[in-house]
Amino acid sequence: MSGEVEAAGALATAGAVVGAIEPGDPGKPGDGACLNCGTALGGGRYCSNCGQSARPHRTLVGLLSEFLVSLWNFDTKAWRTLPLLMFRPGTLTRNYVYGKRARYISPLASFLLSIFVMFFAFSTIETPANIGNVGQLSAEDVAEARRELDQARAELERARANPDPHQPEGLEVRLAENGVRLAEEQVRRLERQLARQQAREAAATSENAGAGQTTPAAEARNGPNVSMSVAGQQVSADSTWQEELRAAVDRGDVNINLGHPVLNQRALQSLRNPDLALYQIQEAASKFSFLLAPLSLPFIALLFLWKRGVTLYDHMAYALYGLAFAALLFSSVMLLGKLPFVGGAAGWLLLALPVHMYFHIGGAYALGWFSALWRTFFMLIFAYIVAIIFLMLVIVLGLAG
Repeated sequence: MSGEVEAAGALATAGAVVGAIEPGDPGKPGDGACLNCGTALGGGRYCSNCGQSARPHRTLVGLLSEFLVSLWNFDTKAWRTLPLLMFRPGTLTRNYVYGKRARYISPLASFLLSIFVMFFAFSTIETPANIGNVGQLSAEDVAEARRELDQARAELERARANPDPHQPEGLEVRLAENGVRLAEEQVRRLERQLARQQAREAAATSENAGAGQTTPAAEARNGPNVSMSVAGQQVSADSTWQEELRAAVDRGDVNINLGHPVLNQRALQSLRNPDLALYQIQEAASKFSFLLAPLSLPFIALLFLWKRGVTLYDHMAYALYGLAFAALLFSSVMLLGKLPFVGGAAGWLLLALPVHMYFHIGGAYALGWFSALWRTFFMLIFAYIVAIIFLMLVIVLGLAG
C-alpha cells in the first residue's frame, strides 16, 4: 500500500512538472515597465523582451489561481495531443517538429507524464511472497533431477579420464564441472520446494482433522517454523524467496562482477535485503528513465543517415512521443490485466506497439510504405537492444548505488 501511495505522490509531482513545462495563461495586461528587465510593456500580457508575465502576483490566491489555470491549460492540450498520439502519431510528431506546437503537449512533457503513469501502474503489482510455491511437485520430479545429476557426474568422470584430444586442454572438464554444479543447484531447489509443499499439505491436513487435535504441523503454525534437512542444509519449510536469496548471499553462492570490488560489495550488501534491493532498482528505473531517449537516438539516426533535411531534433521528438505511447500502452496492459473479466487477454494489446511504430515512423518522416516497413523491423530490434541496455544500467545503478 505504501508503494501505491508513493506512486500516487509521484504522479501528482509529474502533473506539477508538466504544468511547469506547459505554462498557462499569463494573467491580465499591464502597463509601464517590465519588473524583470525594465522594457516598456505597451499594454500586453507578456514582456516583449524577456517573456515574463506583465503582472506577476504575490498572493496565495494568485498562486492557487496560477496552478488551476496551468492544469486547465494542460488539460485542453491533453485532449488535443493524446488522441493524435494514439491514432495519428506521425501527424502529431510532424506538426510539432515543423512549428505547430502551441496546441500540443511537448514531447518531453508527454514522456514525463507517461513514465510516471507507467510506474504508478507497476506499483500495483504485488511481489509474490514465495516464488517457490508456484506449481506442484512430486517425488518423481526430484528423482528425475537426481538422475540428471548422476549423468552429469558420470560425464565429468569420463572427461577427466578420457579428454577429447581435439578440444582445448581443460575445456571439456570445466564444462562438465559447470554442468554438475548446475545440476546440484537444480536438485537443491526442487528439494526445498518439495519440502515447503509437503509442509503446507501437512498443515492443511491438520486443519481438516479438527481444532482439538494437535499435530506437528499445527505446532509449527503456533510455534517455531517447520524446518527440514535438504541436501545437507537446514531449510525452513515456510522460507520465502527473500530468505533464500539472503542465505545464498551469506553462503557465498551469489557471485557479482560489476568491474570494481567496491561496487561488487555494495551489490552483495543490497541483495542481503532483497525487498530493499527491489525498491532501489525501481527507484533507479524511475530516476534514470530519461536515459531511454538518448539511448534510442543513435539507433534512430542510423536509419536516416542518407535522408536529407532530418535533424537530431526530429529524432528526439520522435523518440519521446514513441516512448510516451509505449509507456501508456504498458500501463494499460498492467491495469487492465488486474480486471477479472479481462485477465491475460490484455497482453494482446502489446501487438499495437509495432503497428503504432509503423504509422508513427511513416508519418513523422513522410516515408513510403516499404521504407516505413523495413525501418519498423529494425526499430523493433533496436528497441529490444535499448531495453536490455537500460535494464542492465538500472540493475547496476540500483544495486551498487
